[in-house]
Amino acid sequence: MNQPPPISGARDRFAGRVIALLCCVVLLAVGRATAADQPPELRSRVLILDSYHTYYTWSDNELRGIRDTMRQRYPKFEPLLQYLDCKYFADMKHFPIMRDLMRHKYRDTAIPLVIAMDNPALEFALHYRQEIFPAAPIVFCGINGYTPVMLAGQHNITGVAELLDARNTVATMLHLHPGTREILIIHDYTSTGLATRRETEAQLAGLAGRVRIRYMENLGTADLLTRLRRLEPGTLVLALSYSRDRDGRVFDHTEIARLLSDNSPVPVYGTHEERLGHGIVGGSLLGGYGHGAHAARLALQILDGASPSIIPVESADSARFMFDYRQLMRFNIPLDELPAGSIVINRPGSFYRQYRGLVWSAVTAFTGLTLIIGLLTVILFQKRQAARAIAEKAAELERAYGELREFNSLTYHELQEPLRQVAGFVQLLARRYGDRLDADAHDFIGYAVSGVKRLKRLFADFLAYTTLSQSELAVGPVAGDGLLATARSVLQETESATGAVVTSEPLPEVQGDRSMLTELFVHLLHNALTHRRDEPPRIHLSAATAGSQVHISMRDNGIGIPAEYHETVFKIFKQLNSRPDVAGTGIGLAICRKVVERHGGQIWLESAPDLGTTFHFTLPGGATPWTQPKA
Repeated sequence: MNQPPPISGARDRFAGRVIALLCCVVLLAVGRATAADQPPELRSRVLILDSYHTYYTWSDNELRGIRDTMRQRYPKFEPLLQYLDCKYFADMKHFPIMRDLMRHKYRDTAIPLVIAMDNPALEFALHYRQEIFPAAPIVFCGINGYTPVMLAGQHNITGVAELLDARNTVATMLHLHPGTREILIIHDYTSTGLATRRETEAQLAGLAGRVRIRYMENLGTADLLTRLRRLEPGTLVLALSYSRDRDGRVFDHTEIARLLSDNSPVPVYGTHEERLGHGIVGGSLLGGYGHGAHAARLALQILDGASPSIIPVESADSARFMFDYRQLMRFNIPLDELPAGSIVINRPGSFYRQYRGLVWSAVTAFTGLTLIIGLLTVILFQKRQAARAIAEKAAELERAYGELREFNSLTYHELQEPLRQVAGFVQLLARRYGDRLDADAHDFIGYAVSGVKRLKRLFADFLAYTTLSQSELAVGPVAGDGLLATARSVLQETESATGAVVTSEPLPEVQGDRSMLTELFVHLLHNALTHRRDEPPRIHLSAATAGSQVHISMRDNGIGIPAEYHETVFKIFKQLNSRPDVAGTGIGLAICRKVVERHGGQIWLESAPDLGTTFHFTLPGGATPWTQPKA
């Protein structure tokens, strides 16, 4: 094969020294391992020689194709991989050092097969196989310009030639651009680049006289891009293998494709699939992945026992027409002019074809939502009908409640006068004829007067209870001590008559309706005075603040309440036994619960027979913004 001219002497010597130093370090490290130190699965492994370096897209794709195909048969396939760096060291003067390194590394490893990727790797394998892996068969791939002469004198070897389809690519270029006068072909001057040129010259020999074919000379990158920017209409560009310029700068397929496309005013075509989507229009493209997979299938045949000598070198054209939609639009190339069966990437396509799953999901969701909306419409209609019926019933109940409240109020006021008359006449009877009545008659008169008073209080409490739910709250800050003082003044006569002792800690300010809260304190204090033992009542109030709530407790030394009645006492007309001379109405504690709940609080008690009772209730603190509690 033709070799590229050597790079500058200074660079050559420096590179040689660096490689020699690295090899010495590696040899020292590897030399510590012996065959006995290696696990059995590492003593026999396929060796892959990669001509280039990692992240070079063509050889990376070849390697993926080899690995994926081998793992279909051997899921744990882990080859030995050796990079030869021939893009950066294209003169291949480091090969003797690489030979020494690999001979040392693999001296205790039985290599069953070698896969050589691209021209430099094949040349290395053929030249040094007897020194490194003398018994191993060789499978190659990615070989440009292949001829049987390359394998003269060799045995136990087969592979896949990399046959670029320049002929069909150029024919398509001329079809899509009928006014073309010249085709500029770009390649590098490495062994691979020169091999692709020779292939292309042979394939395009029949175009002589039809269009001018010009090959770019060996240039630095800046000069190459300058030449491209000066191209006139009527010229097309075809990029062959190009990965290293005259100055030693190395390019990946994607990088050089972008550089050529960005700097060329005319369409750029290619022969490698790795450049598609990065600037070239397209062409009959060969891909590294499929090429590597093809070589792996040959390797599997050999590992299964087939002799390489009976497997011919394959050079079938595996290229396929592929184009980039964005570049087609850039140069106004119609899609219907492309060869039949062409693959077009970056094509917008119809929304349905591109998002078929999404479309059907949306249709399904829309249908489901339509059914749900229909069902909800029916439910909403029924709900509105029910709401109207409820509203009508509520209005009827409101009217009935209003009538009942009016009736209660009228009844209360209408009964007040007869009750006053009864009480008045009974008391008048006692004063006028008291000296003529015996003791029993005086007792009867006392019972009558007491009954009238209790009846009047019962009517008053019942009217207060029935109006609590509908009364508007006149909310504001209320002093706790003031509520207690007002309640004591209301019940002053009862407190004095019973000899009660009422004490209190400072009560904080609360938020609420002063009138209702006064009712609360009056009824709780009256309850403590009513349900007393024979000894004078002792009543103590305390308070604590918890967050936005004030917790007030009222403790007495009365007769107590059995546990089974702790909830019952808060129900209307559920009065327990009490002293007859100070009996209540059975409504007071129900009023207390209603007042507390309307203020968003809670009320409960702790009590046991003969151990007194403590009522607890919570109210909003005085600094708490008022929020109307839910009914």
